[in-house]
Amino acid sequence: MTEKSFSKAFKYGLTRRQFLRWTSIGFAGMLMPKKGLFRTSISEGDAEIYPLLGRVTHADVPLYAEADPNSDIVMTLDKDSVWRITGITLGDDEVSPNKIWYELDKKGYTHSRRIQPVKRIYNHPRMILPPDGCLGEITVPFVDATRSIDPDSSVVYRLYYATTFWVLKSILDDRNQVWYELLDDRTYRVFYVPGYYIRLVPNDELAPISPEIPFESKKIIVNLSKQFLTAYEDDRIVYMSRISSGIHLREGGFATPKGNYHITRKRPCRHMANPANDYGSGFDLPGVPWVSYFTSNGVALHGAYWHNDFGVPYSHGCVNMTPQSAKWIYRWTTPTVPPDRYYYAETNGTRVIVQ
Repeated sequence: MTEKSFSKAFKYGLTRRQFLRWTSIGFAGMLMPKKGLFRTSISEGDAEIYPLLGRVTHADVPLYAEADPNSDIVMTLDKDSVWRITGITLGDDEVSPNKIWYELDKKGYTHSRRIQPVKRIYNHPRMILPPDGCLGEITVPFVDATRSIDPDSSVVYRLYYATTFWVLKSILDDRNQVWYELLDDRTYRVFYVPGYYIRLVPNDELAPISPEIPFESKKIIVNLSKQFLTAYEDDRIVYMSRISSGIHLREGGFATPKGNYHITRKRPCRHMANPANDYGSGFDLPGVPWVSYFTSNGVALHGAYWHNDFGVPYSHGCVNMTPQSAKWIYRWTTPTVPPDRYYYAETNGTRVIVQ
């Protein structure tokens, strides 16, 4: 199917039921939490009935009586509270490209843009790691990283589900609890997280996808007007994803630059930060996952965990995707990053066409 025919089918050919089924694919297999350290509305007995979880990404998010911003507000949701997603529906807004609403805990509805779909999975920590470290992924809604393993140590960052970090080593504390030492790849300091909150990513998950296809035959087209990314092998579509490109706040703002590029650098994890300026507020985002740079000044394809409003411009210039989509792009594109590297640069990168 060509990009044109797929887009037409997506816009006009899907029924409401088919669209909801398509948008819920990314939630398949999500697990309910065990008892933990997180504020939540969830009880363990509901695990089989309500397998989907959502973390609130902003403060004071309204929960409405209906999937309609004109309906009554039932309550406001605290940032980082975790709720059961008990239903997925479409709002009637004909303007917004993102019409997906979530029912939370059967109490009401909120738009999906401020809800990060999450899991809560505990892991078995390992004491023996590769000499140069390895990649780790946060598998709970959030966990606070501290400056040391001392119980009274100060919190450095809050780390969120699906973020990735370079794990340097394991440390056993006085209570026989395993901690992982994580590298802050922006400041080159370290911080610490209990090991059972981090999944060490196996090498086979970092292996390239379709390595037999010559790099000249692969290309990515980023369509800014449709907020859609399409990956091709020659003329065959092999992957499609909604995106959030740069938002053009004012002249000289954050619009994603159009043009023909190649991916030249990659990082499986990156601490991205930028101070506030004349065009908008700054940001400080540790653990941005699956980063594939295609311009010399740092514009990249990467995963986003701080919003769920894909299909709508949102970023400071980069191309945001779900972490799952960004991981696929990271593995499918060239250059191929060796599993023992948290930074890699090479020529012969995959073409990226932004139009």
